[in-house]
Amino acid sequence: MVIIKPILRIFDYDKAVEFYLDWLGFKIDWEHNPGNVPLYLQISLQDVQLHLSEHHGDASPGAHIRIENFTGLKAYHEQLISKKYKYNRPGLKVPEWNKNAIEVTVNDPFGNRLTFAEVIG
Repeated sequence: MVIIKPILRIFDYDKAVEFYLDWLGFKIDWEHNPGNVPLYLQISLQDVQLHLSEHHGDASPGAHIRIENFTGLKAYHEQLISKKYKYNRPGLKVPEWNKNAIEVTVNDPFGNRLTFAEVIG
């Protein structure tokens, strides 16, 4: 089994925690922050694992990743909306290329986008 773990560029730990943990519900698996160096951490939600990095050479802001086969997306979307996060109010959409799917796209504070997708029915 091949495992892919996208690295997303972040600039502010507190904003990353507010977005990824407090709002999206990810948890920190581990973090590398030995002192006066940029932060690097792994977060997870369901089977999704992402790396977040303050290192300027690790990634460019503005990435867009798709998270497919995300189970319970409609309920997850309702949970996100109920939290009333003031910087994001994503819609739940049916993509034009697959009427049996739903998607939710969120924008993080660093210019990255995450699209959660689930096939329904």
